[in-house]
Amino acid sequence: VKLSKPIQRCYPLNRHMTQPFQFHLTNIQGKTLSRMDDHVDGYKNWDVHIKSESLSQLFPSPSDVVYLCAESENTLTEFDDTKVYAIGGFVDHNAHKGVAYERAVAAGFSHARLPIDSFFTLATRKVLTVCHVFEIIKNFTESGNWEEAIKLTIPARKGLETKGDGESITGENSVAEGESKTGEESNAGEESKAREENL
Repeated sequence: VKLSKPIQRCYPLNRHMTQPFQFHLTNIQGKTLSRMDDHVDGYKNWDVHIKSESLSQLFPSPSDVVYLCAESENTLTEFDDTKVYAIGGFVDHNAHKGVAYERAVAAGFSHARLPIDSFFTLATRKVLTVCHVFEIIKNFTESGNWEEAIKLTIPARKGLETKGDGESITGENSVAEGESKTGEESNAGEESKAREENL
């Protein structure tokens, strides 16, 4: 149920983009598939690639995949349209810190973190929901400005503060946070994956 909600939110965000991503949902089977059937009306008619296979099975060359995780030492600055960018969908309310990074390394995937700390400091941990990660990527794709994309997405309660000028970001430029405490710090036991179509 928890994963179905961010999927339901990300899908229309993608559909309303001028140049939508090639959107993939991977490892959709078992309980995840049952929950999709029970809680997500009409998803089988979506313009989405829904696969039972895992990310590794669908994209067997690890160098083709960039896994987004907060612990990565690599900062994402631009997108490569030959790469697959993956957001983990393991919804566990932060019970397994760093699992996404560990699994990305184990699978041999490239990995990166969003450039949040290049522009801002956070009063809380850099844990983002699946929706927040997706929305930041969407906003950056449309504006070409990481700082603005992050500012428009991060909830005010995370205490986002612009580096250098002490400016605190308020709720005026934030969106409501979903229920899944995953995003960059999640893992892909149930994976969601978006590939940039025209970047």
